[in-house]
Amino acid sequence: MKPVPWRRWLGPRALASLRRVRAVARKEVRQLRRDRLTMGFIVGVPAVQLLLFGYAIEQDVRHVQAALVDHSNTTVTRRLAGQLEATQTLDFVRRPPDEATARDLLERGAVHAAVVIPAGFTRAFHRGRGAEVLVLVDATDPTLARAVRAAAEGLAERHNQRLSPAGAETGEASLRAPPRRDRFGVRAELVHPRFLEVTVLDLYNPELRTALFVVPALLGVILTTTMIMMTALALVRERERGTFEFLIATPVGRMELMAGKILPYIAIGLFQVLIVVVTGLALFRVPVAGSLLDLGVASLVFIAANLTLGLVISATTASQFQATQVSFFFFLPSVLLSGFMFPFEAMPAPARWLGELLPLTHFIRLCRGILLRGSSLLDQPGELAAMALFTLVGFAAAARLFRKRLG
Repeated sequence: MKPVPWRRWLGPRALASLRRVRAVARKEVRQLRRDRLTMGFIVGVPAVQLLLFGYAIEQDVRHVQAALVDHSNTTVTRRLAGQLEATQTLDFVRRPPDEATARDLLERGAVHAAVVIPAGFTRAFHRGRGAEVLVLVDATDPTLARAVRAAAEGLAERHNQRLSPAGAETGEASLRAPPRRDRFGVRAELVHPRFLEVTVLDLYNPELRTALFVVPALLGVILTTTMIMMTALALVRERERGTFEFLIATPVGRMELMAGKILPYIAIGLFQVLIVVVTGLALFRVPVAGSLLDLGVASLVFIAANLTLGLVISATTASQFQATQVSFFFFLPSVLLSGFMFPFEAMPAPARWLGELLPLTHFIRLCRGILLRGSSLLDQPGELAAMALFTLVGFAAAARLFRKRLG
């Protein structure tokens, strides 16, 4: 028996309905193919997510910028510093003369860790009395602080195992082993049980609370989301509603029109800053170690940077849907590459270079510095200058792309 074609099982009404559905589907496919922005969004978002999560996002912290204060400055201490760098966790980019200068570098965010070797380190080491090393860590990022602690304490543990009597007999010591002693003075218990002692101090967030790491950065994420989205939809919405021709009839220049558009959103952004700061203080006990005036100035510049980007998006898109797509395409890398969720130092160099181009990266550094470390805007002038430059470039691009006409 021959199989009956499936069309015979359907009635004429069902067949007509399927033809209409197929016609609508073909029309939608043609429309999607003509919309390059939508096609780019369909292909680009999965590709960007795969690249960011598969290549740029890592939890293994490497090459943390650190300062080395070596008061002893002997072959032993230089070899110890080289072994700390060999762990690939620390990179000694500064060599301040004293601990006070190193703490100042930590407060300004120039380094994230400082290793202090006292003057009597080598003598104490060779006497077997326990040479001490102090490691200061900027614990505003708990993941970074834990990585530095693990590297320093792990190196000390390996040395203590190698330089113990059992390790010395096998010849595994990487530094010159102190002479074996069963007694020191008149009492054997006076001999220090460990040759190398590493003390790690977690500064600015000694409890390593995640809330202190997230809340200041969340302020920047909230402003990025709302400011870009609202401004990007502002002019596009007027084009779609037909009210844009009223703006054409008014004797207002392009620069004046854009400035008037963003002023209300600046007030909204500052109100959001107030909400986040008050909520962080009340619910999460986020400290305010710095000046709230500095935080307000930094927030103002950051809000302006996001608003100018929203104007650029608004000037280059024709519908609210397209504006939302482009805004999301910018928002995803900003969150992932700014240090909000993942340690900035753990990212490969290309990802860090891209992150430096994003205003959110610099604002997060300013927020954590002001709120947690008590630094000022003068301590981090590069971060504020980067956001100001982004604002000027974005405003100039929006003024050039914006045309006071319909269509």
